[in-house]
Amino acid sequence: MADARGTPDWRFRLRATAQRKQFNAGALLIWCAIGVAGAKVGLDVLVAVLQALRLPVHMNARSSMPGVPALGLVLGGLLVSAALTGWLWMGFRFARFLVRPVIGEDQVAMDSKGVTWRQWRGPWSEVHHLPYSDVAAFPEPVGSVTALLHTGKIVELASVGELEHEALWKRLCGLSELGVTPKVLTDCVPEGREAIALPGGGVVLRREWDGGIERAWALGGVVFLLLASAAVVMWRQGIDGSTVEGPLFAVALVGLAGWVGLKAWPSFQARREWEIRPGVLDKLRYRSGWPVRVSHRVKSLEVRQDETGELGTPEWVYFSLFLNTSKGAVRLERGSTSAQYIHHLGQWLAHRLKVPLKVLAS
Repeated sequence: MADARGTPDWRFRLRATAQRKQFNAGALLIWCAIGVAGAKVGLDVLVAVLQALRLPVHMNARSSMPGVPALGLVLGGLLVSAALTGWLWMGFRFARFLVRPVIGEDQVAMDSKGVTWRQWRGPWSEVHHLPYSDVAAFPEPVGSVTALLHTGKIVELASVGELEHEALWKRLCGLSELGVTPKVLTDCVPEGREAIALPGGGVVLRREWDGGIERAWALGGVVFLLLASAAVVMWRQGIDGSTVEGPLFAVALVGLAGWVGLKAWPSFQARREWEIRPGVLDKLRYRSGWPVRVSHRVKSLEVRQDETGELGTPEWVYFSLFLNTSKGAVRLERGSTSAQYIHHLGQWLAHRLKVPLKVLAS
């Protein structure tokens, strides 16, 4: 794994325990049986609907589903297609979660300069290398061993072999001389965020966003299905006889397809951003491509701690980040159970806003 980078000081090969493999294998067999049975029922219904729509005969002359109007068949086909797609997507995701510990393993090698890892899922698995200079911290492992980069991105190094996670994490912290939080909070983008420099100075902070490529493909499939359904409705009009409902339904499908198509376009996808300049924070909310801007002149930032809980139940501690402005306090980040995350976000923003950060308890 380390080839051109020299011999690593430490190697870890992480695998699931035999008990975990047996449990996941049994659960996988049961899940696959349920998934195939459910998919077969959905496919049988969808095929029957498509066959009834395909026949170029009047609806009362059909041998299957006679008397059912084309609008009802098209609407039923859309509902079955949506249910079947959701069933297959959920089934595939859960099956992949179950199969990973059964056939997969994680290989990690490290030295004093960086870490190299491979999450083995077959011969197509890639080897990745990460120098410690790109890493801000190694958070405590909770289900997986991860690295927090200076950009705010989280990189997963290992997820199987839970028993070895603690030892791997401690060795990474020792060799890299890094801890669970960044040494300088203001130099590292908060976890799960990304920062983009503005041309005229300042920075934009937003949730980590990849442009929604997968979402765009999914919505594109919905657009195709809606347009095909509208075409089928109009085609059946010439066979079953023209009605007022048919063209109206087709127009509604085309309009819905256009709306979904806009949502699939990256520039029209809804998102929230903060534009940060010294003393000024602008909240931007993009919906349907047009931003709604709310500007705040910030005097200071404030971390507040709240405790909530019903009678007889343990209290939960939440942390929120507020902006103190000339018009009063404005909640910027709603309650989080992670004090470290809220403090990190507050320090990072205060440094760029050039305002003080206060920490208050309830």
